[in-house]
Amino acid sequence: GFADEGPVSKRAEEQLTMLRALGMSYYSIRFVDAGEGVKNVMKLSDAEIARLRELHEQFEVRVSSIGSPIGKIKLVDKEDGTHNIYEPFEEYLEKTVPRAIALAHAFETKLIRGFSFYPPKDADPWQFVEQAADYVGRIVEKCRAAGVYYGLEVEAYLVGRNGTLLRAIYDKVNSDAL
Repeated sequence: GFADEGPVSKRAEEQLTMLRALGMSYYSIRFVDAGEGVKNVMKLSDAEIARLRELHEQFEVRVSSIGSPIGKIKLVDKEDGTHNIYEPFEEYLEKTVPRAIALAHAFETKLIRGFSFYPPKDADPWQFVEQAADYVGRIVEKCRAAGVYYGLEVEAYLVGRNGTLLRAIYDKVNSDAL
């Protein structure tokens, strides 16, 4: 579970206290205040990571997955009235994805939660399955090489917004890997 959906403050100690009170010993780390304000796991400083690791030991809690926003960017650099951002994929693959992998290693987890990219608003997502599958496949390869998994989450407005579309991406990634 996401511990950040409990305490409004998002303070690490409160999140971990809640987890233990519920009998949980694993969680997906996403938004947390580990001493320098509330931020997404991807933005944590080295000092915050070290602090969280100490707290995990004290509370006997482990991280099940990195709740990253990987794949929550536009596929096309086109203004479409949304707040979604566009980043050139090669740059994203070389900077953002390795950060998620480094966090998985730092928190000793094998799973990075991710997404399947935004097509232009009001576009037919089926037109973007190939591109999304190419990008997801390249992220999967980077993760595989580092010994971690990229787990896709279904979410509205993404190419993989439902089980059928997500399965099409999955099938395409796996057929390209053969």
